[in-house]
Formats: sequence, C-alpha cells, structure tokens
Amino acid sequence: MIAETIANEFNQCNKCGLCVVACPVCQELFLEKYSPRGKIQLAKFYEQGALELSDHYRDIFSKCLLCGACSVTCPSGVDLSKVFLGMREEIADARGFQSTTKQLVKSLHEHFNISGEANADRGEWLDDLEDAPDDLIGKDRADVVYFVGCVASFFPMVQAIPRNIVRILSHAGVDFTILGGEEWCCGFPLLGAGASGKMAALMEHNLERLNALKAHTVIFSCPSCYRTWKELYHTELEMFHSTQFIGKLIREGSLPLGKIETTVTYHDPCDLGRKGGVFDEPRELLRSIPGLVFRELENNRAKSVCCGGGGNLEMADPDLSARVARNKIEEIQRTGATTVVTSCQQCIRTIKSRARRQKVDLDVLDVTDLIVRAMEAGQ
Repeated sequence: MIAETIANEFNQCNKCGLCVVACPVCQELFLEKYSPRGKIQLAKFYEQGALELSDHYRDIFSKCLLCGACSVTCPSGVDLSKVFLGMREEIADARGFQSTTKQLVKSLHEHFNISGEANADRGEWLDDLEDAPDDLIGKDRADVVYFVGCVASFFPMVQAIPRNIVRILSHAGVDFTILGGEEWCCGFPLLGAGASGKMAALMEHNLERLNALKAHTVIFSCPSCYRTWKELYHTELEMFHSTQFIGKLIREGSLPLGKIETTVTYHDPCDLGRKGGVFDEPRELLRSIPGLVFRELENNRAKSVCCGGGGNLEMADPDLSARVARNKIEEIQRTGATTVVTSCQQCIRTIKSRARRQKVDLDVLDVTDLIVRAMEAGQ
C-alpha cells in the first residue's frame, strides 16, 4: 500500500478546489477524476482499501504533467506531485507499464538513454560544431563537467543547446569536459514512469564517472537533470543550471556581450522555475544583453503554465499534450512578442513542434541561443 508519508499529504486536502483552477489538464478535461483534487480522493480511497487499481486508474493518473502548479496553489501545503508519483508507482507494480512507458524503461535499461539509440552516439552533435576543443571528451581529470542529458544529446531540434554551451564555456576560458558515451540518463524519466526503483544503477554510474575525474562542479542545461541531481544524487559536487553558471561568467567579466535589438518573452520551465527555484538567473541573462526588450508572460515565475511536455504526458496522451501546448502558444502571442525564450530543451521541442503544426509565426529559442548571438556581436 501507499507509504505513510504520502498518505499524510493527501489527508491534508480540504477539497477547496484551487488546484483545479491552476491545473493545465483541467482546462481541457472537465471531469473531477482528472483534477488534482479528484486524484487525491482516488489515492485516499485506494489507501483505505476501497479502490482496486485497474488500467482505468492508470489512464487517470497518467493524465498529469507533474508540473507542480497545483502544489504552489494549495493553501494546505499538500505536495500533490508526491502523491501522484506514489500512485504511479503503485499502479505500475499492480498493473505493469503502458506500452510506451514499457519501451522507455527498456531503453534506459539496455541503452542508458531515452532514445533507444546506441549510447556511444551521445556526442554526435559535436560533429556540427566548428572549433570544438580536441580533448572535450576523454580527459583523465576535469574540475568542471557539462552533463548534457538525453534530449539534447539525441534530438536534432535541440542539439544547438549543447553546442551553444560548449561555445560559451570555451570562449570564457573554462576548463571543462563532457562524458560522451560514458554519460547515462540521470534517471528522471523513471520517476514519471513509476519506476524509481530502477534509478540506482544509472545514478551510481554517473557519480562514479564524475568522481573518477576528480570533478568539483557539474553544469546542466536540462532542468530535469539539474533537479534530479540536486534532490536525489547524494554528492558534495557543486551544481549549476547553465543559466546560473553563465550568469556567473558574465558577472566575472569573462563573457562580454554585444547588442541585439529584439523583443522577447520568457517561459519558465516547470522543473527549473516552480520546482527548482531558478527564476531570476534566466531573466538576468536576458537583461544583460544590450538592446534586448523583455516582456513578461501573464503567468510567470511560480505561476507559469506548463508547455505540455511534462510528466511523460506526451507519451501517454499526445493529443492532450498538444492542447496544453496550444494554450501556451496563445498566451505567448498575447505578449505581442514573436520570440519566446526558455531554458529547457523539452519546452523548446513541445512549443516549437506545436507552433509549426499550427503554422504560427513564432521563434522558439533557448536562452543560450541569444547569449551566443550577443557574444559574437561583442567580438
């Protein structure tokens, strides 16, 4: 049965319904069972032995972005994500995985990445990077390690992000390395799949590799990797999201930036902002670029609306994920900006893909795209 610590969470729920208003899924599915409040009650019935798990309940709990908007709205302080993850674990144990989730878990077990491709190909994005450091992969020792993550390593749409990071760190004179094929998935996708018990081997391997390098700092451009390491990897390594580390380089004077005349808005990724607490650093980067005009979204910082790409929802219900992304694009358009900037490779994939399908004229960038442009303008 569900752990006592999780039961204590849902016992605090007073059924006020504020979470229903905050939930992006509830804006599309107008049924109580799909709402955070409804899921809390189902979890409570299950804990009391009044509900038998079935594929139907697996479907209900899969329709969640795990974005955390419900938790920051809850006046009772219920950690709803903890409950939902706990129920996914219970359902996976009782009923097994959905076919798409099963393939994901298999890929992580056999290939150590979410793509199912050979893990030795993690560094292939370097082939399109001119003047990459010759010893970027394969160093015996390094103080700083850039942990690229699965999505940016294998999905061409966002491979500009690691290339940008390498350009920026190299330009600033940072001595760093990447792990290439020795980097394994951080394990985050297994949490959403209800298979957290399978994370240990991935985590142990990554820690062993960084310890062998005698590293003291690790940088992440993926918010989910960043959160997973910060919260679940028991290590004294200094950890930075790329926006934090780049901001540090700018403040130290290692990264002079030139002028870019453009108007942008910024989308706070759920794992970086609401769940990771990193709100100011990306905005400071944007404001450090001369000539750039910045407009806030209506829902920003902790109230940011998910792009639709969280919680493995894209695998469980692609149509629902697309509808949430459509709503995000409409919010972006209301700012009048034709460029949206974010700090998450999954947000870029989700928003850009939906904008293309809807034939919306929207430029979707990572913050490092603008930093590289400004860096080049300042030369």
